[in-house]
Amino acid sequence: MRAMGVDTTRDGVHEDLVFALPAPPASTPPDPPGTVCVGVMDFHGSNDERARAGEIHRRYVDGTTRFVRALAEEGRPVRLLTGDELDRSVADAVRDAVDSPLVTVAETASLTDVMKETAAAGAVVATRYHNLICALKTGTPTLALSYSAKSDTLMDRMGLGAYCHPAREMDAGRLLGQFRELERRSAELRRTLAERNAAAARRVEGQFAELSAVLFPSAAHAPTPREVP
Repeated sequence: MRAMGVDTTRDGVHEDLVFALPAPPASTPPDPPGTVCVGVMDFHGSNDERARAGEIHRRYVDGTTRFVRALAEEGRPVRLLTGDELDRSVADAVRDAVDSPLVTVAETASLTDVMKETAAAGAVVATRYHNLICALKTGTPTLALSYSAKSDTLMDRMGLGAYCHPAREMDAGRLLGQFRELERRSAELRRTLAERNAAAARRVEGQFAELSAVLFPSAAHAPTPREVP
């Protein structure tokens, strides 16, 4: 008996609804060098990589620690962000290993909290998808520690496809090189993100209009009330 599949060839692909959320008020970009937000994750690879989960996790944490230490040694303030309560152990491990007053862990209980942190930063390096998307939403130059195709696709769509680093193959030296290039192009990338965010917001509005037409067809075709003289 042949398995029945679902035909998705005509299905639309829409923006993440985070793009419909209000962003923090626009502010003047911080003067370089500025604070760096580093979003960490309790990362062990995918379900298909369970045999290597410990190795992947150690490499990720070690690489992140080396990267953060290098920034702190240059006098850069670093704010560690989490996206799940499981991530807190990684943030604490990185902070304790670097052992610098410049490295702190942010208390982020919502997407709004994450956006406030990333909006105030000079640059962001993020792993979890929604930390990444919040950083991009605020228009802050962002480098992705990518663990899946969805992160790569998002970065490419927002004009930052060149700034992806594989979370599974964390290399602190190479990451630092990519980060320095990101900061060198900061002003240009902020302009790109402003344009891409405006386009994403328009696409979300279109998605909401389509949903309203399907769910509330009578409202969509209702005549506009006339003003009573």
